[in-house]
Amino acid sequence: MLIKSDCITLRSLKYNDSRAIVYCLSREAGRISFIVNDGNSPAARRRRALMMPGASFSCIIDIRENRSLQSVRDVMPSRLMLLNDPISTSIILFICDFLTNVLRESQPDSALYDYVDNFISHITNSSHSIANAPIAFLFSLQQFMGIAPDTSSYTEGACFDFAEGRFRQAPPLHSQWLDAQQAAVLFSLSRMNLRNMHLFHLSRADRNNIIDFLIRYYSTHFGSLKNLQSLPIVRAIFD
Repeated sequence: MLIKSDCITLRSLKYNDSRAIVYCLSREAGRISFIVNDGNSPAARRRRALMMPGASFSCIIDIRENRSLQSVRDVMPSRLMLLNDPISTSIILFICDFLTNVLRESQPDSALYDYVDNFISHITNSSHSIANAPIAFLFSLQQFMGIAPDTSSYTEGACFDFAEGRFRQAPPLHSQWLDAQQAAVLFSLSRMNLRNMHLFHLSRADRNNIIDFLIRYYSTHFGSLKNLQSLPIVRAIFD
């Protein structure tokens, strides 16, 4: 089945001397994996630029149900990954790395695709500080993943139950929860988004702590996220 689609590259891995596996978020096909030529021809070199994490392209996907790796043709750039800013590049790598680990279903979600595409475009071109972009992304993504916390359950002094995704007066019996001080931070930052993230003034230590408990929250619902190779880079870029 041939499908015309827009895609965002999440990760690219060398398969052999002439081919690579590219993991993408597709508007029309959800999370999908391609096998592409990766030689030294001019066409292959142009295609390689589109396989950088965060790059956006349109293509024709040849989907075969009996194959785990699909083929692609008529690849045309929509937005190339810009490498002149190490901060935005590092954040985009983190976003793509995180999505690679949590998006395990192949169902299409045009709203999620548009959100990710808009987020990457915004931080690439923003005139404001993007230091809080990883946090804003993790908070906003919760809506699309179906795990947005129930902020209406918050009261002063409440703790936050990761498993139930809500605030409560007494700690749960399991170990996945935040104490009252951390829960208050979670509640106060839950309003952070792409447009207002530059208005939240946080230290590097604060950002790292918040990223830690957000990753713990996602891990509670989607399994371990210990393989985030980009996380140490995001931790260090605002030293």
